[in-house]
Amino acid sequence: MKHKVPFLPVILTLLLAACAGAVKTPAALPTVMLGNNATTPAPNTGTGTGVTASGVIVADQQAHIAFKVAGNVKLVSVAVGGQVQTGKILVQLDDTTQQIELEQANMALHELTSPEAIANAELVVTTAQGNVINAQYGVNNQLYWKNDPLIQDQYSNVVIAKDNLDKAQRAYDNAHVGEYINNVGEAALYQALYDAQQAYNTANYYFSVYSQKPTERLINAAQATLDLASARLINAQTYLAALTGGDIPDDASGSSLVTLRMAKLAIQTAQDNLDATRLVAPFPGEVASISASTGDYISPGQVILVISDINHLHVETTDLSERDVPKVKLGQAVTVSIKALNQDVAGKVSAISPLADSLGGDVVYKVTIVLDNLPANLRAGMSVDVQFKTSK
Repeated sequence: MKHKVPFLPVILTLLLAACAGAVKTPAALPTVMLGNNATTPAPNTGTGTGVTASGVIVADQQAHIAFKVAGNVKLVSVAVGGQVQTGKILVQLDDTTQQIELEQANMALHELTSPEAIANAELVVTTAQGNVINAQYGVNNQLYWKNDPLIQDQYSNVVIAKDNLDKAQRAYDNAHVGEYINNVGEAALYQALYDAQQAYNTANYYFSVYSQKPTERLINAAQATLDLASARLINAQTYLAALTGGDIPDDASGSSLVTLRMAKLAIQTAQDNLDATRLVAPFPGEVASISASTGDYISPGQVILVISDINHLHVETTDLSERDVPKVKLGQAVTVSIKALNQDVAGKVSAISPLADSLGGDVVYKVTIVLDNLPANLRAGMSVDVQFKTSK
């Protein structure tokens, strides 16, 4: 005797972040859940040489939809039985906070990319270029220190400064200035002597610098200064390119560029948060159920709406025995008897599950069947009998 098998179809639970108008439709995140049968009848093993099985009509797509964020319902734009198209806004939460956050993020980016900001970036590039030139001079001075004309010039400065110092010293000594300066004349002599001494020290320092080979530490310091100036120039040029729509290397860095990128990410995050307040249809279909009204508080993950694709249906067997599944092949012709419509429809096997289920302690396999045509009034959930056409 053939047993009727209650069947709960595989459900795709979708957490969807909805989007408004022309905003992109977020991708569904499916979670497959197998329903638990209320009873566990024995599998259908067929009769004679034929293979038969019970089955059920299943929608190609069925979505149980929930918000990823919490909030109060602002708008419900569909009702049970209503037809929806992909991207249609179904339910919307209050989005006041998200709208403000998006506006703030846009304002921050606008400030970073204003004409004044671009002009400042251009100035930074110009300054950095000058710093590189000066740092290169510093390296060259260390590497090519042996400059005989320059050394001779610095030595002549030392000779002149020494002669001036000697003259100032003699004039000061001849005045017999005591421990304290007593008049303007003595003060002038002392000032002249002090200035001559400073000039001599300076001349002697530069002669020493240019006449002696630089140490490794000085060379390394000059090269490090050049490297730093060059890196800052590259960062400045990259940031200016980012502001003006130029090409940016994948490995580009710099604090200014990071700030700009973070501002753009803030806008994307704010837009995503706003999109999350709108629940949209993931595919064309019919609203099968809805459990939210305006003003309701919705928790994240709380399924509030089910959409079923009523225009694309197929059959799934529920009790095909492991003893019969070897007789079933892909593309095999079948006859499907739809009990509620008292109508037979031809179809073909489109898939055979590689994994077994347990039914009443026996092993069964699910077989998917595509119907040649969909009769009028066919609905998901209707029970059917399937006759597989096997060779004798």
